[in-house]
Amino acid sequence: MKTLDFYLLLIRLFLGYVFASSGLCKLSDGQFAQLIGPPYLIKQLAEYDLTLFGYFIAYSQVLVGFLVMSQRFSLLGLVMLLPINLSILLVTTSQHWQGTPYVNAFLSLLNLLALLGEWKSLRFFLLPEAEVKLPPRVNVLFPQSKWAFVGLGLGILAALIAPFWPALTTYPAALAWVAMYVNVFQFTGFRGVEKGILGLSLGCILGVTFAWVWGMMFGVIGMGGLILGLLGWRGVRGTYSF
Repeated sequence: MKTLDFYLLLIRLFLGYVFASSGLCKLSDGQFAQLIGPPYLIKQLAEYDLTLFGYFIAYSQVLVGFLVMSQRFSLLGLVMLLPINLSILLVTTSQHWQGTPYVNAFLSLLNLLALLGEWKSLRFFLLPEAEVKLPPRVNVLFPQSKWAFVGLGLGILAALIAPFWPALTTYPAALAWVAMYVNVFQFTGFRGVEKGILGLSLGCILGVTFAWVWGMMFGVIGMGGLILGLLGWRGVRGTYSF
């Protein structure tokens, strides 16, 4: 796999996980582990008679997050995610939240970079005379959709049970993460180091989901080291391919 395609894949997996897990956390009233908050948004909005809006935000995050992770439907998810990211950025900046605007600015930047990776398919929106390149690049790399549908189904199931049985949400969500990664590994062109990075990223996701603190820390450190190793290895061998 080309270097750029691999890094865009990591971005899609990361963004999809961050927002899907954030939505599940909101739906389960803070009883689902995730990386960004606020976990009690629905309860907080209920004080202003905005409970339904809170559920809309949470379910939107879950749906868009799993679409982005699915690869097959990532382009649709990334387009839907951009206004969500920008809305969060503007609201948290306007409310003078500390730290959150910087985090979301970074997530918005990743969102834009992932969309730029599909520029050949998207440019007809901005350049009417441009030739349309279909299907999207990500669909060429990941043409299979069976496991993507399995992951989407399990993710939706987790979202549906989260408000009623929050303690059970972890299990279908974890299976959804695994299904999404099984879908990714249908691609046979990964190098050994790339497989290791993907495996560690899944380990990090499962570690956070099940609150395996030490496993999560080891996975994050290991994945960071492997990414740097991949960069160095390819740089020395002159095998960067964009």
